[in-house]
Amino acid sequence: MILGRCLARNALLYPDKPAIVSADGSTLTHAALAERVNRLANALAAEGMAKGDKIAILARNSPEYLQVYFAAAKIGAPMVPINFQLKAPDIHYRLEHSDARALVVESEFLGLLDGLPDGAREALGARIFVRGGDGARARALDELIDSAPATEPEATLSPEDTLYIGYTSGTTGPSKGALVSHRAIVAGYLYKALDYRLGRRDVNLDPGPFWHSAPRDFASLAIYLGGTCVVTRGFEAREFYELVERHKVSNSFMVPTMYQLLTAFEDAGRYDASSLRVLISGGSPLPSAVKDRVVERFGPILHEFYGATETRIITNITATELSAHKRAVGRPIRDVELRILDEAGRDVSAGAVGEVFVRGPGLFSGYYKDPERTRKSHRGEWFSLGDLGRLDEQGYLYLVDRKQDMIISGGENIYPSDIEEVLLGFPGVKEAAVIGTPDETWGELVTAIVVPREGEAVPERELIEYCGARLPSYMKPRRVEFVAALPRNPVGKVLRRVLREPYWQGQEARI
Repeated sequence: MILGRCLARNALLYPDKPAIVSADGSTLTHAALAERVNRLANALAAEGMAKGDKIAILARNSPEYLQVYFAAAKIGAPMVPINFQLKAPDIHYRLEHSDARALVVESEFLGLLDGLPDGAREALGARIFVRGGDGARARALDELIDSAPATEPEATLSPEDTLYIGYTSGTTGPSKGALVSHRAIVAGYLYKALDYRLGRRDVNLDPGPFWHSAPRDFASLAIYLGGTCVVTRGFEAREFYELVERHKVSNSFMVPTMYQLLTAFEDAGRYDASSLRVLISGGSPLPSAVKDRVVERFGPILHEFYGATETRIITNITATELSAHKRAVGRPIRDVELRILDEAGRDVSAGAVGEVFVRGPGLFSGYYKDPERTRKSHRGEWFSLGDLGRLDEQGYLYLVDRKQDMIISGGENIYPSDIEEVLLGFPGVKEAAVIGTPDETWGELVTAIVVPREGEAVPERELIEYCGARLPSYMKPRRVEFVAALPRNPVGKVLRRVLREPYWQGQEARI
């Protein structure tokens, strides 16, 4: 279960088959990909990079991004993907915390390096390689690749060796560096291939950023299986439909926001999307109304999965199941087990809410340099992301919220996602988030932060009455605030702690 070993096999079996197709039409065959990855791996080794050394990458999606991923894997050098939307201090934190000894950077982001302390650049030495541009401020990545032989690099690797360090989004605190092994990734590949029936004949398109785990996982899975991956620089609804039609794309992973934009795209009917047979959603719960529109537009080919950098895929649910189990995120995939535990660590009964714990072969190896946080997130072999959920009698998992986002009003535990689901069904509501705000009588008041659709009015009283007709009285919002946009982290998750901050300033307690 070593990631890079698939390339030699694919080059032997499918040498002339496209492995990576860029949005501009340029193609890299499996044979050419294997050669370039070997050259890059050997070049990195010649630069002094050895097993265990960290290679950071700060770039948009490109064929080279995936080449760096596989090349680092071949020499046992963990890759450190960095979000290109971050400011210099956050980039510095990841470079320093990960002990990165090399950096591959997109030419457009070279300016961000000017904001780094001198010590950060010194740690990288001369090992800063630029993708794109003329390489005047750093050594050109293409020249590095061309300088080395295409022979198979020498390295003694184990499935438990770290493949990459994934920095979590940090919605509940500072970002954590999750150590993800070859074993965890390849196990996740095999389960995805089985559950989604993916193989060498499939053509994949993932418009999400490769610094995030899921888009990179599904793109590299296509290569692992001997299939084809279409690489686009980012997401735009029209381009997505064009690429699906042009390359006969068969499967795609996207986050809920992308599905909202695809189903709202007015010219969608002009494009032939009949080649699509698997659409996968993840990252955050997909609202029921959006699920229905996706199925209406593309047919019953939608899957939703629950997982994370630390766990890989945990559960999956199909479009057929979604119609009978609204808001469920599915049942555990093969070899994955779930438990729902109360505060005392006891299993709760079916239907009761508790903290979700998972055990399986896709689990990460711990948080880098943080044994205490690793310990706190585990109960023996069982790991928790801090999510709250419930299991029904048939084993379907329903996520109700993150533990830290729970509202306590009048002694009742209230989970924001239940209310947000209702708010999103009101005409004129584009986005909504629910938080608890301080109240002398109730402890916390349920407060809805709402983004109206452009040009549409959302009457506060009518919205509250709408919720009251669909929710228990204690869950109904008591106040509504209207804003132009919700604060989100780079992955698109709403930052409730940012919304809460103005209301809780000066309070002795924040619950």
